[in-house]
Amino acid sequence: MRIANRNSRDTRSIRSRFTSLLVVASASVALIGGFVASSISPASASSLPRIVTAPCNVSVTAGTGAVAGTLIYGVTPGTTKITLDCNISGTPALNPAFVAEASLLAAVVTTTVNQQTEADTNAIGSFTASPADTNCPAATAGQCTISVFTVPATFVATDSQAACAPTQTQINEGLFGCDIAVASSALSPISGAQYLLNFATQATPPNAPTIATSASGVPGSTIKVSDATGNTGYWWADAIQEIQALAIPAVPQAPPTTCASTGGYGDVPTPFLAVNWFVSGTTIPIAGSAAGVTISNDCYDGTTLHAPVLGGTISVPGSLKLGTAYKAYLCELNFTPYPSNDANATGDCGPAPAGKTWIDASFNFNAALGPITQAAPTSAVVAPGTAASTQLVVTGNNGTTNFVESSAPVTGVSISPTGLVTSTTTLAVGTYTISGTDSDVSGDSGTWTFTLYVGTAQTALSLTSVTGSVGTPLTLVTSGGSGTGAVSYTVANGTATGCAVSGSSLSASTVGTCSVTATKAGDTTYVPASSAATTVTFSVGNGIAQVATKRAAIAANQKGLLIHFTCAAASCRDTATVTAVVTGRMKANSRAITRATILIGRVAVTLDANSSKNLTITIAGAARAFFVLNPNRAPFTATVTVTGGSSRAYIGHVTIVK
Repeated sequence: MRIANRNSRDTRSIRSRFTSLLVVASASVALIGGFVASSISPASASSLPRIVTAPCNVSVTAGTGAVAGTLIYGVTPGTTKITLDCNISGTPALNPAFVAEASLLAAVVTTTVNQQTEADTNAIGSFTASPADTNCPAATAGQCTISVFTVPATFVATDSQAACAPTQTQINEGLFGCDIAVASSALSPISGAQYLLNFATQATPPNAPTIATSASGVPGSTIKVSDATGNTGYWWADAIQEIQALAIPAVPQAPPTTCASTGGYGDVPTPFLAVNWFVSGTTIPIAGSAAGVTISNDCYDGTTLHAPVLGGTISVPGSLKLGTAYKAYLCELNFTPYPSNDANATGDCGPAPAGKTWIDASFNFNAALGPITQAAPTSAVVAPGTAASTQLVVTGNNGTTNFVESSAPVTGVSISPTGLVTSTTTLAVGTYTISGTDSDVSGDSGTWTFTLYVGTAQTALSLTSVTGSVGTPLTLVTSGGSGTGAVSYTVANGTATGCAVSGSSLSASTVGTCSVTATKAGDTTYVPASSAATTVTFSVGNGIAQVATKRAAIAANQKGLLIHFTCAAASCRDTATVTAVVTGRMKANSRAITRATILIGRVAVTLDANSSKNLTITIAGAARAFFVLNPNRAPFTATVTVTGGSSRAYIGHVTIVK
């Protein structure tokens, strides 16, 4: 590589100005020229005409690497020398003069990023005219100029994330190389003289893309698609908007202000995508559509390279047969030097344009009828003398849904075939319910129910009793509501078990939560009203926590038993009476006792919230002198009963061993 022989001030000026040129070139539609200059229509293998006439002949003249169009692959930093033999024009200021390297991050930055930070301006090559050279495209002596550019051993850019070769993470996310660009002495880019570098160290292909979607559905419906949860593979084959603009061709997008979902570089154009369906185990494709699929392009905000994100929908072909299993492929045209992740991509995705491949991800799908499910609204309230009109809403249907009433007719309330419920103005105060079935053109079906309340709406009803203690029934209390209707309750387990309601008393078997809904009946004026499902929390309340089962050692002549009590509830405070009874095989005096029961004593224990206490129960009574463990006998068990001041009993067991 020949470096321009200039003073340091000129060199700094050239580097600064050339950086601006370089990032423009790296983010221009001429970035990789003929490398992507082919049709992107899956239905055609014809090529687009080349965008420009090649201004240079390029070859690897030292080190590793080879040239294919404007792709230079297998490059080794520090050893690969690239000879660029370029045409000289009639205007000296437009002749090739400089060449340098940049990261492809420069092609996907937002306006908040200084593009100059993505280039290495420490290794700028220069051109020298060669009067006898005829190896440039002009093939005429005196019309050629040469630069031998050594790929820098160490790529140095201001942005620490700019790397040449790119990191494997960047490769996985769609940055599949770097580029070198040629500029004139006036620092104008030489059209068509930008080349993609692919490095020998880039031997590991990107991770395969993924797809997640519904496992079944109705022919003619649409299904949502996304990246699989926890995916490390992205849609990397066509993630740079500039390359898309070259292939379409179109004017490339200006850098966005943000990489957010409302900004960025947009999505991969639909012509770059394809969808094929197959009956499982067969090879004959059923053409699908990718018109609803969105795959975002790479975008770099100076901190994060935002990888492609899959979203949108895929239409299920109407020709799929119910009860049949299918396999579908979402395919993206591959504009990178990497091979497809699918060895059978041509069969799965169809023929790719000349020189291209596909990457793809597949999913299994069963064509099946789905249930139609009724959504809100399922009821309405109208004042006396007022007509009602409510449209029923369903999900899971395919196209137009037909509604049929199957319940006993209700005078003054009716439903149309399209699901519009109407009433007359003559209905008296009361509750009116109708129900029936629904179906669609695909054979999906379901049921529906609608309740019309005629009367005055109550004020909002709410449950105000939201905490209780295990072992003590909680009296449920409500506020709000109107009229004379009775209040009833329904309950379901939350994190607690055994949640049950009897009248207005709620209980639970364990600590945790119960979900309670209060309903106030209607009367001659007001319609029924229900509260929101309310969480009621049960704790051990003001009692001592249950004694854990444990093993404790006692000496042969020990007269005390140490028991540990814990009170973990935040509101816990109580005084408990402890009664301990010991049973087991013992020795009294020198005579073996087969079984003995000894009252150890009654002791008061006071525990505060979130506290614990060790209690030593001393052996009392006449048996005290004879309490000795028999080393030749089995251990005995002390059963400890703790009765709290709120009359809740907690029983634990302590096994005493020699």
